[in-house]
Amino acid sequence: MPYCPTCKQEWTDGQTECPTDHVALVEELPYQAVQSDGETTWVEIASTGVDDRARIIKGFLDAEGIPAQIENVKFSMEPINFGTMGDIRIYVGAQDEARAQELLRQREADFDRLEDDADTIVTDEGTAEITEDEEIAADPAEKE
Repeated sequence: MPYCPTCKQEWTDGQTECPTDHVALVEELPYQAVQSDGETTWVEIASTGVDDRARIIKGFLDAEGIPAQIENVKFSMEPINFGTMGDIRIYVGAQDEARAQELLRQREADFDRLEDDADTIVTDEGTAEITEDEEIAADPAEKE
């Protein structure tokens, strides 16, 4: 689906111009780059309207050795989100952008392959199945 680079709205396939802003639609939204401390350029890698999802993405990138930052510009005085007033953006250093994009694409593909099954969990080693007769130990050392 095409997007408007100005209002960031998603439009139906076949449209080539935003009816609101009268600009050409693009296939992907451009991400922002923010210069900080003179040395690091932070590049927007993802955005979401949900704070928990932003923290999960940041935690995933941090765990992969990619420092990430969250910019929450969510307007919380109203009960709903309004376009970009509801954005929560995740940034990484420009030097990590390509690796972070690939990791997020791989993560999304891995989750898309999961069956919609409440008994499937994802660990650092991949997917794992929990059966009814399997005992779950509070401490992994207790299993041994």
